Amino acid sequence: MAFAFRLPDIGEGLEDAEIVAWYVSPGDVVERDQSLLEVLTDKASSELPSPVAGKVLKLSGEEGDRIKVGDVLIEIEELDSAPPQENSLEENIEVEAAEQEKTVSNIGKQESFISVAPKVKASPATRKLARELAVDISLISGTGSSGRITNDDVRLAARSDEMASQSPSPVADIESSAPLQDQAGLGYMEHGEHSIKGVRGVVAKNMSAAWSEIPHIHSLDEVDASLLVDFRNRLKKLNHQGAAKITPLSIIAAATVRALKKYPMMNGHVIGSPAEKIIIPPSVNLGIAVASDSGLLVPVINDANNLDIFELAEKISELVEVARDNKISAHQMQGATFTITNYGALGGRWALPVISLGQAGILGIGKIEERPVVIDGKVEARPTLPIVLGADHRLIDGDVSEAFKNSIMSDLLEPLNLLVAE
Repeated sequence: MAFAFRLPDIGEGLEDAEIVAWYVSPGDVVERDQSLLEVLTDKASSELPSPVAGKVLKLSGEEGDRIKVGDVLIEIEELDSAPPQENSLEENIEVEAAEQEKTVSNIGKQESFISVAPKVKASPATRKLARELAVDISLISGTGSSGRITNDDVRLAARSDEMASQSPSPVADIESSAPLQDQAGLGYMEHGEHSIKGVRGVVAKNMSAAWSEIPHIHSLDEVDASLLVDFRNRLKKLNHQGAAKITPLSIIAAATVRALKKYPMMNGHVIGSPAEKIIIPPSVNLGIAVASDSGLLVPVINDANNLDIFELAEKISELVEVARDNKISAHQMQGATFTITNYGALGGRWALPVISLGQAGILGIGKIEERPVVIDGKVEARPTLPIVLGADHRLIDGDVSEAFKNSIMSDLLEPLNLLVAE
């Protein structure tokens, strides 16, 4: 009897999820805990493992479709429970061969029924394209979410193979492949019409809702970062747990947390449309916006108000690394009360960041670099930090916004404040 695997509730309040990629096709034999597909909720993408071992009978839904919690995703014929008399001789041989796959590299007819290696993440359509273009998909490094191999990855590999076969020398290979790397890199998209889905679809949906619902006000300023840079360099030399993880971002985060404790309205948010209630949470849950290969992700440091600057630095370093590797879970991106976005890491100086729904503010920080500053009537070159505060004008007026921003700036001008308990 076929086992019906249904979409589980993988997050609070989850109603449905988008199918990002299938890793299996009908006819494939899968092992227990092997990844079957990748789904995307409003919070994060997740790979769903198979709860049973067996043969894939049917997939429900195409990539890009949304499916509700409780609906059948895939039907699998369990190998252990399948009645022997109902199996053909060929099927029994295939099952036996599947069990031996871990220790035997070449078994007769193995490729005819096992078309998916668990470590290769690609949709059936991408695998078909790879076969058509004679590309060994197992040798491709995927650029999609969680390392998933995309159609563009396959096409790039095919073009690279073709050019390599035509190139007489290694030098020619390097020179000719450079435009292809640029073409398939950051910001590249093929000509034509594209559906907005996946992480990009979630970002588009959330940003549209946030921009239309929240009346934004922005305040821009620039801080002399001389002592901030010196403070960071000194702390990194300390023999203290977490000292090696200290960065300008973690120092700014510590100053922001202190300001949020002083001005809890900035840590709150408005609910209802039109505005009905104001919620002021008891804890500071700090979101850190991170640019990843799959899109913008915002991991959250819960109870940041209970962490010292060293603990905060460790948490930020850990979560940013997980997010950039596309290994962040939905749970790790829930519950932020305030967000910091560091576009300075990308070289930017000024931006007007969009406040996330369920929050009242966002702090944008630009690149620290030497700029002209007037000191005692003279112009000097000093490292400066551009900062932008975005606030929800339904809850935050200019006086609160400026007081909050000035609190952050004060601690950045004299970072020793961050080592003193309040």
